[in-house]
Amino acid sequence: MRRMVVSCMAALALWLSGCANCEQLQEGATDLVSHYARCRAGDTCQTVDLLGVAGGLNCLRAFQCHGAVNADANLAEFRRQARLLSQQASYVCQQGECVTAACADPREFEPVCDTELGQCVLVPRQP
Repeated sequence: MRRMVVSCMAALALWLSGCANCEQLQEGATDLVSHYARCRAGDTCQTVDLLGVAGGLNCLRAFQCHGAVNADANLAEFRRQARLLSQQASYVCQQGECVTAACADPREFEPVCDTELGQCVLVPRQP
């Protein structure tokens, strides 16, 4: 009961402060993934289960499937920031604003640095 009251108060505080709406949180999640995916020529990228990083019960589109991040990325900090965004979204996002996705098998892709984009990306594995 106490936990529910605290959760409701936290949600109310976010709503009253106007500090974030669902679309801003969706953009923040996308920006966070993009930040940790930055790469340059010669960098190594790795596949990450973004849903696992952010916490399984989240509805932010950027955290729905697997993605590629720089192998030098601080995954503990990425996880902390992703979970904070996911937690905020659980208070702010309404049913129709949530995004869930069916994800492709990550074994069908490999992480590479797309130097033109300056981002780690997943590309289909070559047979």
